[in-house]
Amino acid sequence: MTDAECVGFLQWALPQLGLRWPGFRKVRRQVHKRLNRWLAELGLAGIADYRGHLETHPEEWPRLDALCRISISHFYRDRSVFDCLRDDVLPVLAEAAIARCENQVRCWSIGCASGEEIYTVVILWKEHLQSRFPG
Repeated sequence: MTDAECVGFLQWALPQLGLRWPGFRKVRRQVHKRLNRWLAELGLAGIADYRGHLETHPEEWPRLDALCRISISHFYRDRSVFDCLRDDVLPVLAEAAIARCENQVRCWSIGCASGEEIYTVVILWKEHLQSRFPG
């Protein structure tokens, strides 16, 4: 499958999965590789055959959805979550730590492979909360 074929397929399939093409432009190579491996497993010659397969096997759509899910990590990835942490969660945790005569707020960040999420929490603390809770 060529890159152009993959792009055309994704532009057709993604809206049917409730996904948008612009979010896949930069990660399409990963999806392309996954699709190629899956086509080989299914014994299909190309992406046009897979499209036909999808049209006749609706139970295949969840598998395609799984093939298209690419984890992307970057600072402030989900701004509303980090805004909530900054405005609501971290101040409460800091006040609770002070009430216990502790000088640390500990965070456990699960599943952050390259660390952008927890580094974002540190940035939030240093830029917005450290002056309020200097101890």
